[in-house]
Amino acid sequence: MNILTDSLVMIGSCLLLTGIGLVLVRKYFHKMDFSKHHEVAGYLLAVIGTMYSVLLGLIVVNVQTKFDQARLMAETEANCCSDIANLCRGFPPEVRRSIRVPIADYYKVVMDEDWEAVSEGRKSEESIPPYQALWRAIAAYQPEGNREVACYSTILTAMRELSDARRFRMVARRRGLSPIIWCVLFAGAGLTILFTYFFWVDTAVMQTALTLFVALFIALNLLLVRLFENPYRDELKIKFGAFGLKATVFAANHTDDNKPDESATPHMENGKLVVPQTYDPVAK
Repeated sequence: MNILTDSLVMIGSCLLLTGIGLVLVRKYFHKMDFSKHHEVAGYLLAVIGTMYSVLLGLIVVNVQTKFDQARLMAETEANCCSDIANLCRGFPPEVRRSIRVPIADYYKVVMDEDWEAVSEGRKSEESIPPYQALWRAIAAYQPEGNREVACYSTILTAMRELSDARRFRMVARRRGLSPIIWCVLFAGAGLTILFTYFFWVDTAVMQTALTLFVALFIALNLLLVRLFENPYRDELKIKFGAFGLKATVFAANHTDDNKPDESATPHMENGKLVVPQTYDPVAK
């Protein structure tokens, strides 16, 4: 479901049930049934409201932390792809191509296929072939010389970080809140709203407005928990912040030899630095 559907279901159902409950209470009970219990009900509402607000606040912080970690891992995965594609320039042309082809395929598949699946809570294995091909290409190469050894060591570190970030993305989509926690949250919301019925207000419109305000505030917090339970939803825009570049940046900026393509990169010309208009420092 998208954010509009979730909002309508969560907020609409909460307000509807609250309004129906309030109408039934005012219809079958009278002022004297509640006014003499206002003092005791006030203390109990304070206790219940405080306990529920603490519980709801902890859950909100938990899902927000999960979202922040997911965003960091997504940025790490994308950055590692860029690092590997750039570091392999220190290798011979055939080795460089054997690495840049699968890393470009992996980046494109993650951006087009995997992300769509995790945003909907589905399982996707489309990125496994290029991921395994990338590992094979890196593991099969034997570096020669200090320069290649340094590049190879850094690539292994980036590849390990990419693997950890990928594993987190695959596991996090299946690690939502327990149904037990959702039951406790809904039960707490119902009890808190139910306790507001024990306070009689002479004006029905005023009591309805005050009660709906409480229900709306609780519903908004529950909606926040619902949205951030899956940090990879399209509405949260983690994908666009991390995987925002096109996959072609891994192969478009340099030719197959070790010399830079001067038409696409800054270079010296007649003693002056020339920066092409198409140059994108982020892609570098």
